[in-house]
Amino acid sequence: LNVITVFEICLLAFLLGVVNAIDYPARQSFVSEFVGKDLLPSAIAMNSGIFNSARVIGPAVAGILIVLIGTGGAFILNALSYIAVILAILAMKVKLYVPEIKLHPLAAIKEGLAYTFKHSVIRPLLIFVGVSSISSWSYSTMLPVITQYTFHLGATALGFLYIAVGIGAVLASIMVSALSNKLSATKLIFGGNTLFAISLILFTLTHNFPMALVFLFFAGFGLLAQFTTINATVKRLAGNEIRGRVMSVYAFMFIGLSPIGSFEVGFLSDRFGTAFALQLGAVIVLLFGVYLFINRKTMLGDLHFKTNPS
Repeated sequence: LNVITVFEICLLAFLLGVVNAIDYPARQSFVSEFVGKDLLPSAIAMNSGIFNSARVIGPAVAGILIVLIGTGGAFILNALSYIAVILAILAMKVKLYVPEIKLHPLAAIKEGLAYTFKHSVIRPLLIFVGVSSISSWSYSTMLPVITQYTFHLGATALGFLYIAVGIGAVLASIMVSALSNKLSATKLIFGGNTLFAISLILFTLTHNFPMALVFLFFAGFGLLAQFTTINATVKRLAGNEIRGRVMSVYAFMFIGLSPIGSFEVGFLSDRFGTAFALQLGAVIVLLFGVYLFINRKTMLGDLHFKTNPS
């Protein structure tokens, strides 16, 4: 209707954040109840594959829709698409596990936080998620700047960069699904973290656009291999009665801390250049990953996906 203002956009963004704070932990916990722990890694990997496939296809579809029906029309169609999601959820016949929690809500939250940060394996994994959320995912914030000022290209080239990341992420999801019962979670987590960090550093050093696409492909591959595995591991370790609250903490570490990373990378880019900002983030997650890997026996143990590994 051409009456929207910046304030209203910020209000909508805030409300979307509130909805996600409720929806994300519930949806993440529901996956475990729906498929069971044995199939959890494959289910999470499939979910990540679908999500990242949409990241590849979605921008192209959105671009076409904006040309045909405008930005407002694209928003309306996106909203209507959720009707299909609601109908799909209503059609599911699942015997839900609803724990009887007689605690006061604040006491229940306190119990969830205590469980999460006292758990010998979940605690370091979630700290790893927080560090990665601040130092890893913020690279995507600077891709428009890099496209314009490093490669001197426009929106089409930016779309190709995001597509390269998305394709890598999709393939990583497929790999985790296929190898979840063959490789230890430890190898997938730290292998993915190392691949991401090295690929991102190489990305900041190149001025060749095709090579940049290759490096971003491997960065997306490594990052999603790492996060898909951590997600599955945390869900598997958390008990049914506490999983929702644990995944709320996961959501905070993953989504809630990401704005700090966006601010940090923007601040450093203004003062020291975009390449330095991204390189610093990559080095931080690489060193933190190496620290956890060296101390994996005492901090993580030998993580496997299987509930009862033979």
